[in-house]
Amino acid sequence: MKRVLLISYYFPPSGGAGVQRILKFARYLPSCGWLPTVLTVDPNHAAFPSIDESLLQEIPPEVEVIHTRAWDPFSVYGRIQGKKKDEVIKVGYVGGKPGFKSVAQWLRGNIFLPDARVGWVPFGSRVARKLVQSQKFDAVMTTGPPHSSHLIGMAAHKASGLPWVVDMRDPWVEIYYRDQMYEGAIAKRIQKHLERKVLGTASAVVSVSSHLGVGFKRRVHMQHYETIPNGYDPADIPQDTAPIRGRNAFVIAYVGTYNLGRHSKGVVAALQQLQPKIPVEVHLVGKVDSEALEAYSAKGIPVKGIPYLSHGEAIAYMQSVDVLMLAQPCVYDDSAAGNVSGKVFEYISARRPILALGPTEGNLADLLKQTQAGSIFDHEDQESILGFLNDYLESRDKLWEINDAALAEYERPRLTSRLADLLDHLSKSDS
Repeated sequence: MKRVLLISYYFPPSGGAGVQRILKFARYLPSCGWLPTVLTVDPNHAAFPSIDESLLQEIPPEVEVIHTRAWDPFSVYGRIQGKKKDEVIKVGYVGGKPGFKSVAQWLRGNIFLPDARVGWVPFGSRVARKLVQSQKFDAVMTTGPPHSSHLIGMAAHKASGLPWVVDMRDPWVEIYYRDQMYEGAIAKRIQKHLERKVLGTASAVVSVSSHLGVGFKRRVHMQHYETIPNGYDPADIPQDTAPIRGRNAFVIAYVGTYNLGRHSKGVVAALQQLQPKIPVEVHLVGKVDSEALEAYSAKGIPVKGIPYLSHGEAIAYMQSVDVLMLAQPCVYDDSAAGNVSGKVFEYISARRPILALGPTEGNLADLLKQTQAGSIFDHEDQESILGFLNDYLESRDKLWEINDAALAEYERPRLTSRLADLLDHLSKSDS
């Protein structure tokens, strides 16, 4: 069996959406002829957005997981405010009091490059170089964000000459939240240089959507590019599960990290109009900002913040509500059209209607149309959002009919086999 070194900052017991893709690759690669060794950060030195111990059970016993130390620059920032570091900075979001927050955003955008996890690079690079020089591997793969992981992969690649796959789950220089970081001209040049260096050096670049690939191709000459989308694991989804109501209210739920950057005035206005017909509730599940909760309650919409659920609990919860809201950040630039998170596939598999908010043209819109799982609207399109909710009220006690054949294309084992094919191609070319 061939061996691949997978390098990822997020890995169980880390929870959240960012961990699912690499976890499923690690889970299913052995059945495709590739034995992974995972290099990740020690949880005691990490800044994970959440902890989900249940995910540890999905790591095959034959997969070795190696942990290293890391230095997190925002741990000091958190201590000053009397908060845990995972409460202060998440991916693309810096929290805290206004004065501290502005300073932290500037530091994040101009000093800690390419991202706030850059403190892992010296520790991870040292161990990665040692691994590829002392053991037999056939390939290296890194996933980001954080894109600091790719700097570790580049160190392993240069030390060994092994084929190196760079997996891009999000944009790099075109990520939507860069403007919030007060990024100066020097930092912008550094980020462009790092992106060009990583993507141009890698043996192959993979991204989660074709639109992201278009952006990378526009800026960087890559040796090889492929799109391997996010997906879902059928093993995670309870089968033949009928909707569980147990409540009179019409519940629209969002599962994940929610802040004002995703808030939709159009949804609020539509729910206000729906209230005379039926009691409505908004459930925000996961990491939720208090300001986001207030944005609903201030308009008379009952809202409930539900703490982070384990992956299995979150999937079961998705199946229990009336409508699943998939709120993308309120950004409509070119990069937003390629934003297709792994969560949307689990939403689809839950067979509840999906009310998506974001660019009405792009990869997400195409996916929802392909699978017949829901519709996407502009955040401010109150009339269309209300029409969607009214249509659903007619059949709220039935499973949402989706295109099962289309969804099957996104099963994690099938997507992992595509990654294995790429690794096979690269390792043969290198031999």
